[in-house]
Amino acid sequence: MPIARKLTSKDLYADPHPIYRELRGQEPWAWSDGLGMWLVSRYEDVVFVDEHPEIFTAHQENSLAERTMGLVMIRTDGDVHRRLRSAVDGPLKRRNVRQQWSAGLTSHAKELAEQVAKKPEFDLVADFAAPFAAQALMRTAGLPDVSTEQVVEWSGAFIAGLANHEDDPVVWSRAGRARAEVGERVRKAITRVTSAPDNTVISAMVHADIAEPLTAAEIATQVRLMIAGGFNEPWHALATLVWQLCEQPKLMDRVMADSAALDAAIEETMRWLTPVGAFPRQLAVDYTVGDVTLRAGDKLLALAASANRDERKFADPDTFDIDRPDLPDHLAFSLGAHYCLGTYLAREQLRTAVPVLLASLPGLRVARTPNLAGWMFRGPESVDMRQGAGRTKGAAQ
Repeated sequence: MPIARKLTSKDLYADPHPIYRELRGQEPWAWSDGLGMWLVSRYEDVVFVDEHPEIFTAHQENSLAERTMGLVMIRTDGDVHRRLRSAVDGPLKRRNVRQQWSAGLTSHAKELAEQVAKKPEFDLVADFAAPFAAQALMRTAGLPDVSTEQVVEWSGAFIAGLANHEDDPVVWSRAGRARAEVGERVRKAITRVTSAPDNTVISAMVHADIAEPLTAAEIATQVRLMIAGGFNEPWHALATLVWQLCEQPKLMDRVMADSAALDAAIEETMRWLTPVGAFPRQLAVDYTVGDVTLRAGDKLLALAASANRDERKFADPDTFDIDRPDLPDHLAFSLGAHYCLGTYLAREQLRTAVPVLLASLPGLRVARTPNLAGWMFRGPESVDMRQGAGRTKGAAQ
């Protein structure tokens, strides 16, 4: 029986990479009855899918994303996509992130580092990475009064909905509550920034200079998207990068002394981890590759996490190596028209938080090797840290 035929989300959750390796070797274009879609696993094929929206459209009919959050921009193409993206991207451009948000990110990282410095042991995720990423996101979005706990719940609800291939009604109920709560918060923020514009994403959407202004419902939908991906990606990557640096003291010293090495370590973290592991597409037309024919209307997952571990592209792909020459080619942020809007904010979070944390807590180390979990969104659920002598060597997962 083909490898992918009976695959489910549960099969992939603990560690998808052994399965991805088999798919790349034996079934690079594989149909899954369990997921109800095609799986594309090799690097060159994932790039092809992303670069040909006329064949593989971003809008999936009756998609899990639309049912969970509404019509988010990453599930649109053409003029619809351009309208939504142009209304959102101002505060998230590289220059604006550096000018408007970098100082605040550094200040918040210092506050959190001071708090964890008082603890001989702490959880890197719960005590630092998650609150740092949550508050960075909420301040940038324009919802500064939302708690970290609320962001964690909303994001978890949306992610569960995005992976609800089993159509679990409990998952839909949780996602529905989160959807309504975010909508109410956004409506209040719209009222505030309508009369008092600021540098936030919600304000940018309200005051966007476009022919057809965004509705309150459309604005709320894009904020839900930010909460789903814009929270998990940086905290997963932040926790993973600190973990890897603590396991490799020479690399930590290098990163702390050289900003270029830090930037390379951030990119390698995104490749090795790939926090957002796949992007959905739907066939706009029939398409044949080799002896496989995909039909118009078929759904598809381009597996970015698999592409980023493809042996044909990256030598020794399971090793964390910041010196690999093709590192800039990773697909953690997608490509082309759907290149991740939050990429500069995510990178800036790591550029500010990692040096602050490591400088504030010399001798920091991982108490025990953490487990990575997830496949659509992947990262460590916790990372137990200690301050003091000795360390535990971990292994790539």
